[in-house]
Amino acid sequence: MKGDLTELLMISCEKAAKLICEGLDRPLSFRERVQLRFHVTMCSACKAFQKQNEALLQLFEQRFRKLSASQMEALSEEACERLQRRVREAAEAAEDPSDSE
Repeated sequence: MKGDLTELLMISCEKAAKLICEGLDRPLSFRERVQLRFHVTMCSACKAFQKQNEALLQLFEQRFRKLSASQMEALSEEACERLQRRVREAAEAAEDPSDSE
C-alpha cells in the first residue's frame, strides 16, 4: 500500500516543471495539484522554479494591467512577435531540465 501511494505521488522534475507551466494556463486536476505539491516540498530546484514562474506572471500581469485596450492594440506587430518569442523561449527552457543543472 505504501509503495502504491509513493508511486502515485512521485513525479519527475520534468513532469513537475510541465505542471508548473500548465498551472499558469489552466486549473490543475486534484491529482496534479497533490503530485506537484508533494514534489515541490521535496525538491528545492522545482520549488525555486515555481516561485520564479509565479513572480514572472505577477510582473507580467502588473505591467500589462496598466495598459489600456488602445495601448495594447497599438503594440506593433514586431513587439508582439518579440513577446511571443520570449515566452516561447522561456517555456522551452523550462521544459529542458539540463539548462537548470
